[in-house]
Amino acid sequence: MLIFFVLSGFVLTLPLLTHKQTVRSVLAYYGRRILRLYIPVWGAVAFALLLAVVIPRDPTMGSSWMATHVPPTVSAVWHDLVLVLGTSNLDSPLWSLTWEVWFSLLLPVMFVLLKVARVHDWWLGGIALMIALSAISRFPAVLDALPQAWLTGGMLQYLPVFGIGMILASRRDTIAELAQRVRAWWPVVAATLLLLISPSLIPTGPTYTPVAALLAAVSLVGVGGVVVLALESPLAKRLQSKPVQWAGTRSFSIYLIHEPILVAAALLTRANGWLPWLFVALAAIPVILVAAEGFYRAVERPSMLLSQRVGRAINAKKTPSTTLGVVEGETSVRANPSAAR
Repeated sequence: MLIFFVLSGFVLTLPLLTHKQTVRSVLAYYGRRILRLYIPVWGAVAFALLLAVVIPRDPTMGSSWMATHVPPTVSAVWHDLVLVLGTSNLDSPLWSLTWEVWFSLLLPVMFVLLKVARVHDWWLGGIALMIALSAISRFPAVLDALPQAWLTGGMLQYLPVFGIGMILASRRDTIAELAQRVRAWWPVVAATLLLLISPSLIPTGPTYTPVAALLAAVSLVGVGGVVVLALESPLAKRLQSKPVQWAGTRSFSIYLIHEPILVAAALLTRANGWLPWLFVALAAIPVILVAAEGFYRAVERPSMLLSQRVGRAINAKKTPSTTLGVVEGETSVRANPSAAR
């Protein structure tokens, strides 16, 4: 998921680097972005709620993961619809949309801060700073010092990950030039994957220790590396194939609806144990893909078109405009692609 956070920061920032913005166009950005995120989320909540009513949740099943999927409550649904105050396990992947929404709301401010700090001139140090901020955010002493730590702790952990994408976008030309000097990409790919999975290779226990923080930081280096590989390495050409392009355009829909389908399938089959779970998951894949295509056509695609119309309508208003030090951006990635997603 952190990869999609970096991608979201990258894609949303690209237009900010080329178009000056006014108060009106910033408002147009907010109108587009909020509709682009919330309408699919509301559709996903309705879908998950329908499945939970038709196939009631049973937290007494053997799996600890299934135990977290309790019957929905009014409070849980409300939190899922609002997003910014945290989410429930009605549709667990919505947790990431909390931070996607906060980043989208704070994007103009973050862009100005990075511009004022001239991070473009010390971009590697800026990325290191983002990684350090995210890595230290989970120390108990840090969380104890933060007001409303349930929210601000998450912001400190995840907003810098979006910031990595923003900084990479500001130096895309430099990254492209560096990529042209690479003679063999396989060592880069291998190193990136090793960095990415490093936290799972070294057990650290339940307590967040300096070693765990170091591994989290190293993993974020790998996350940034994956984004660079997807943009500048020979792997980028493979991402242009039709199946990958289809998966990319539907990734937000897949992300939003896959878990309720898996939970419903597990409840129907009473799967217990890793082997039955594997069979259930494999059998659910075509169902998820077909459902995602339907969700994309019925909910996500119309929300994209509506958000674009609203943005154009706000920009077209004949009102005085005041130039700001920020410029606008938009993305269809989820997830998220979230909805980088």
